[in-house]
Amino acid sequence: MPVAVEFINVTKRFGKLTAVENINLKVNDGEVVALVGPNGAGKTTLLRMAAGVLLPDAGKVLIHGIEAHRAEAKWHVGFMTPMDRGVYWRISALDNLVFFGTLYGLSVKEARRRGMELLKVFGLVDRAKDWVATYSTGMMRRLELARAMMHDPDILLLDEPTSGIDVDGKRIILEHISRLKGSKTIIMASHDPQEIELADRVVYLNRNIMDTLPALKIVKVLVKGSLPPLDGYRVVNLGDGAYVIHARIDKFDELMRRLTSMDGNLKIVDLDVEVAVAERNARIEERVNRRERGGGPWA
Repeated sequence: MPVAVEFINVTKRFGKLTAVENINLKVNDGEVVALVGPNGAGKTTLLRMAAGVLLPDAGKVLIHGIEAHRAEAKWHVGFMTPMDRGVYWRISALDNLVFFGTLYGLSVKEARRRGMELLKVFGLVDRAKDWVATYSTGMMRRLELARAMMHDPDILLLDEPTSGIDVDGKRIILEHISRLKGSKTIIMASHDPQEIELADRVVYLNRNIMDTLPALKIVKVLVKGSLPPLDGYRVVNLGDGAYVIHARIDKFDELMRRLTSMDGNLKIVDLDVEVAVAERNARIEERVNRRERGGGPWA
């Protein structure tokens, strides 16, 4: 299968800090890859190098065989940057998209047509002429994804695309990413179980690549308080009013609805992601702590 993005012996340092070291990774055309790991693991650094925003100190990052910082490579890539950094606040959503579209060579007419098309897709068309400063966080994240897609790139780099946003905004973004599977190559930095569920492959990163596994299977939820009987889920009582609930990824939304609808004193404390794959009759497990504190007594 053709390779869309390739990291070859890539190292990046910021002063004395090594962000990533000796990274070797191939992402195939049409593949969805989730980068997971603690803060400071190098996820955003890898995305920025793939976008051509950063240059590696050693090694190469290739986009369809072209070094990522070259203009020919950047045509292939759309980068959804970290929160609030990808659009201008004091102009309208449509003006943002027209501006970025023209940077990629679209005429103003083409950019307006494409911009309105994407605003409709992401449920923002009624607010097309409003300043971005008036947008909620969820609306802004949808606009940032639209901006990344203005020139119809075949590779999308998404940095925590649904982090900290409202339920409706998250649903719209996740549904769109799901529709793009197979037609776009997608690399996303993520801690979110619903985002990671969309991945074909999970790469666990902590400056180096620690493991590469199929997409996650299980989410574990740590709760404290009064938990009534919960049929259909494995529940482990840790004592002192703490419980771990195990749920398949396809049951995660249902579990969250049930927990939030329960009366009484029940608090969702933490989430943990379990990634598993069978290989030669051996089970390999990699746990990625949602709160990035290196695991815990319940992990």
